[in-house]
Amino acid sequence: MSQTKPYPSILIFGGPGTGKGTQGVVLGQMPNLVHLAMGDIFRGLDKASDIGKEFLSYSTRGKLVPDELTVRVFRKHVDERIDAGDLDPAFHTQILDGIPRTVDQVELLADVIDVKRIVSLMMEDRDALIARMIKRAGKSGRPDDADRSVIENRIEVYERETRPVLDIFPKKLIARVNADQPPLAVLRDIADCMIGVIPSNL
Repeated sequence: MSQTKPYPSILIFGGPGTGKGTQGVVLGQMPNLVHLAMGDIFRGLDKASDIGKEFLSYSTRGKLVPDELTVRVFRKHVDERIDAGDLDPAFHTQILDGIPRTVDQVELLADVIDVKRIVSLMMEDRDALIARMIKRAGKSGRPDDADRSVIENRIEVYERETRPVLDIFPKKLIARVNADQPPLAVLRDIADCMIGVIPSNL
């Protein structure tokens, strides 16, 4: 990335099953917002490219992708979107889903993103969350989401590795949203906490 200043960004946080991907996609339809999901970026890599092969060397062995490589892939993707003309840092605010997901990634992205707001989707009732994911598995063909032990492990990984990222940022940036509501109600609450963050003249 060759930007002279960090790009305005809104981070969406939430454990597995809280609906951050669903909400991010909807928000990304707004004219001055662009949704960037790290999972989609990884899946869209050219697997024959050098960086794609590097990614596969970890993913095919079930290994976590190192923070440095994750950030390098993200930077490359954003550069490509800018070059293609579908991301204009002077006009768009990025909605980031899945990055940064570790404390180290926050440091590696310090010169890249200017965090305007953090939306933290909360669902305190773990049993209700697991039931939601199992129900979703039946509808969307996600077999892993039907295994309670796998779900619980994913939740624990989020609590251990990703939730601490929230502690790095000033509390005034963080808006906690109840994710245990119908999706439209969640979207309304997210929109409310973004008022004044997204430039109104765009």
